[in-house]
Amino acid sequence: MTASEYNSTVAHLLGTSLRPADGFPAFGAKGFDANVSALSNLSQVLVQGYYDAARDLAEDAFSNEAQRAKILVCDPAQGADDACAREIIERFGLRAFRRPLDAAEVDRYAAQYTNARTALEMSPVQAVQHVVRTLLTSPHFLLRIELGPDSARSPGALNGYEVASRLSYLLWSSLPDDELFDAAEADELATEGELEAQVDRMLADPKSAAFFQNFFGQWLGTRTLPSHNADATRFPSWNNDVKDAMLDQVNDYFASFTTGGRPWSEFLTAPHPESKLLDPVYANDPEGKREGFLTLPAFLTLSSRADRTSPTSRAKTIMEQLFCVPMAPPANVDIPELGSAGGEEGPVLNVRQELEKHRASPDCASCHNVLDPIGLSLENFDPIGAYRTAYPNGDPIDATGVYEGVAFEDISGLVPALMEAARSGTCPSEQLFSYALRRRPSGDDRTRIKDITARWSGGTIADLVKQVVIGEAFRLRAKGEAR
Repeated sequence: MTASEYNSTVAHLLGTSLRPADGFPAFGAKGFDANVSALSNLSQVLVQGYYDAARDLAEDAFSNEAQRAKILVCDPAQGADDACAREIIERFGLRAFRRPLDAAEVDRYAAQYTNARTALEMSPVQAVQHVVRTLLTSPHFLLRIELGPDSARSPGALNGYEVASRLSYLLWSSLPDDELFDAAEADELATEGELEAQVDRMLADPKSAAFFQNFFGQWLGTRTLPSHNADATRFPSWNNDVKDAMLDQVNDYFASFTTGGRPWSEFLTAPHPESKLLDPVYANDPEGKREGFLTLPAFLTLSSRADRTSPTSRAKTIMEQLFCVPMAPPANVDIPELGSAGGEEGPVLNVRQELEKHRASPDCASCHNVLDPIGLSLENFDPIGAYRTAYPNGDPIDATGVYEGVAFEDISGLVPALMEAARSGTCPSEQLFSYALRRRPSGDDRTRIKDITARWSGGTIADLVKQVVIGEAFRLRAKGEAR
């Protein structure tokens, strides 16, 4: 599990408000952080973090009557044998491991309970807490393991509990709920209709907020907005409330394409959700100059520096994230900062002029000739997304350019060309495929992604989710996986 998934899982499993994973050591990851092999990042510090978290979580759960009642489905002090402890182990173990425990596992944890009662002289409730703590350190809790027997329906098919877990971590970043567990037990997650119905139900649940935060947040970068800073001395309307409002607004925007019924074909042209806190950012907007994702304050802010805009960053984000076109700089080229590109010191006052100096270098021109027209089309929007017509030194903003042979005046004239490019692309399908399957596409996946895109035909993101989860790649084990 990723850090965010760990926190969500223990919250839904135990009812706790603790967020232990916030203190786990971070590791670098390209693309979706869930795609990085967990086993390759198990440092001694992280392992100790898991043990400490399990101790704190168990103590927290058993110190609260409501949380303790979620675990103690019977009274372990009643009766002379361990029947109640076994029932607790089976019920809690099902949710913790996202599958039923086998007989040997129940025996092992029941023996641990007995040892805690006798050798450690714990009370029945203390012994259950001891077992819960141990369950929370198991690889079967910490990792998404898919090693169960195949579904009886077809060779190589994931069993119902594994499909339920894939669904829940895709859409909720957490463990399955009772309805998913019941469907898994009844083998009701094997047909396209059953999967599509679960997608509709799960996206309608408030827990689907995790999907916007983690899928869109990683794909389009909005998850990093809380740590972004702008220079409040230059942009007085910037504060934490405005930052939070930007994040809420962009998540509402994503929701409109997922549960709100808006087709993906309108992603670059849809109206923005209203936000009173963002009124100062929108205050100087001319009529018809602000629509679509690229003029949302969240995107414009995240793709800027604290003190100035960064057309290159804005364009690179558009190309790499929205269109899945890698834009790597030339090898062995030392790229100077804008302020030093012409050998001058001090702040950058006119970004377009400074970028001209970069394009004068043959080493830099190949990338900048592609990126600059796109990024400069957004220069009317400052580092927190407010509309402007001049730079701080009084120079007028020039947002004109030429893209694919078509001249435009500003971003509103560029959007139609970007929309045309988006219609023929597979990027949304590729991104969701990668996020859902916890791996980067390879081999036959490219054909699968093209098929998903064709069936989806630019509908809602909910429609795209359904196309991904009904596909064989989501429902079957990949070749070579252990069973």
